[in-house]
Formats: sequence, structure tokens, C-alpha cells
Amino acid sequence: MALVRGNDPYETTMEALQLIADDIRTPKSPVIIKPNLLTVKKIPLVVTNPRVCAAVADFLKEKKSAKTIKLGDGTTHGKNPDTLRSMKNNGYIPYQNRWTPVSFINEPPGKWFPIYSLGYSGQLEIGIAKSIWECPFIVSTPKFKTHDVLGLTLSLKNFMGTLTTVRDAETKQIIARETTNVCGYMHGFGDKKPDKLSDDENTGPSKLSLAINLNRLAKSIPPSLAVVDGIEAMEGDGPVHGTRKNLGLIIASTDFIAADTVATHIAEIDPLHIQYIHQAGLMGLGEFRLDHIKILGESLDSAISPFRPHHLYSRSKFTEEQIFSLRNNLPKNHTQ
Repeated sequence: MALVRGNDPYETTMEALQLIADDIRTPKSPVIIKPNLLTVKKIPLVVTNPRVCAAVADFLKEKKSAKTIKLGDGTTHGKNPDTLRSMKNNGYIPYQNRWTPVSFINEPPGKWFPIYSLGYSGQLEIGIAKSIWECPFIVSTPKFKTHDVLGLTLSLKNFMGTLTTVRDAETKQIIARETTNVCGYMHGFGDKKPDKLSDDENTGPSKLSLAINLNRLAKSIPPSLAVVDGIEAMEGDGPVHGTRKNLGLIIASTDFIAADTVATHIAEIDPLHIQYIHQAGLMGLGEFRLDHIKILGESLDSAISPFRPHHLYSRSKFTEEQIFSLRNNLPKNHTQ
């Protein structure tokens, strides 16, 4: 994996990708670049810098002969969430000759996976957008940000924006459509969204449900490449209301768990407290042991820059009982 320091999102991303070029396989078409386009509002600090995505697209076309590239997300935040409007408001239009813009919000599901819901009496399944499920080469390009109950949101959690439908696991009846309505179900309380939950619910059963469900999601669609936008990161009350942190880093890896693990060390947030990433590593989705990760470019020690966590995070650390429950509700092939 590569860790590169710089202030120019395009040049820094390109340099990071060049360092790991031999590790990146030639992609089959189509390639889908999945940035964080959380909000329709013009808030550059919340979304992935478009120049990071432009560099990814150019690298894959020029160095890896990628023929068809799409870029998309399922925007959930703001009035009348719309992914294409998010692209327009956040500076993506000047670069869209490099890709076909897509929105996952209303896509039909391509694959279903069961979700864990501590605060809902019933068995539910969530559908992943068909174009993502069928894509042979996915690039996760998240923004490096803090998160209220999980600590950090990085390349794994970035896939929340690919969810399109909820159904009853037994009757197969559709319960909800559109990403903005579906993502709330990942938090374990049915259609009751996190902003309607108490702090105790958010930092307890909702956090546990979200961690379990993110790991189930990651098992279904692990990305081929992760590029974490840490040029201007977010600390404090992320992932929306935090403050700017001029980190000046790009993390790139063909192992998305390794990328996320290194990010936790940079932020100096104990990886054992960010259990959804740690457990994904134990599931075999990637390397979570720092001493097994080879870093090219910047040294990890020189990149460390402690993040101020979300004000709820101190109440959100996993207990031994919650870790046990998390492990027991993950897909098979999980190791100790």
C-alpha cells in the first residue's frame, strides 16, 4: 500500500497509485469509482474531492487500459437527496468526461444480504445496487472522516451508499426503497433513523447492529482498490458536522482493510475500538495486522496526526459482551 503526502489532490493521488501500480490488476469493464457523495449540499469537507477521483480514472485508463468507467453513489443527506445534484454542487461536472455518472438511489437490487436488527422484531434483508454487485472492479474513494459511534468512516463504510432496497426476509415483501430510506435500517431499528434514536440507543444496540451489518455488506462486495482522500480530512463531529483537518495525505491500497487499518493508526484512534474494521480483518477480508502491512512512500510514524473524535465516541467503545455478539453474528470463515 502507498501513503503519500501532498496538498494537490490529483498529483498526490497519482503518485500514490504509481507506487502500487504493480499490485493493481488490469480491470475488466466496467470500473465503478465509488466516492463519498453523502450530501447534495455544497460542502467539500463532507465529500470526496473530485480531483482524487479524476486521478483514479486517468490512472486506470492510461496505465491499466480501463475502457469503461462509471462513478456513482447513493446520496442520503440534505433536502431531496440526489446524487447527480451532489456531483454538480461539489465540483464533479468539469471531470465527468472521464466517466459516466450514475446514481444508485433507485437502482434495483443485484444481491440481498440479511441484516441484524436489535431494535426491530423481524428478519430483514437489504439489497445492494445491481450495477455495483455486477461490477468486476470497484474503487472505494472515501473521505477520511470521524464518525459518531464507529470512530472513523473510511473505505469499508463508504459502501453504505450502494444500498437500495429493504425487504422482509420471509415473505420477500418490499418494505423500503431508495438509499436515503434504506440506510437507516443498517442501524438496527427498522425505519427509525439514527437522528431519531437516543444517545444510549445510538452508542449501544444501534452501533452494534451497524458494525455487524457493515461487515456483512463488505463480505458481499469487497472493493478491488481503495483510495482514501485525506488531503482535507474531517475530525470532531463527523461525518457531517465536523471541522477541517489539513492532513495532506492519500492512502492507496489493493487491500481496503489494510488501508483502513493504517488510517486508524494515523488518526491515533485505537484499532481495537474500531471493531468493524478489526473484525473484517478477522473475517479474512484484508490485512489488519499493522506489522504485516508494507507501506510505500511516507513512513507511518511521520504521518501520525491525532484526530479529535466525535463527542459521542467515548461512549461508543465496544464492551467485551458487544465484541462477542459482533463475532457471533458475522458471516462464516471468521477466525479468532
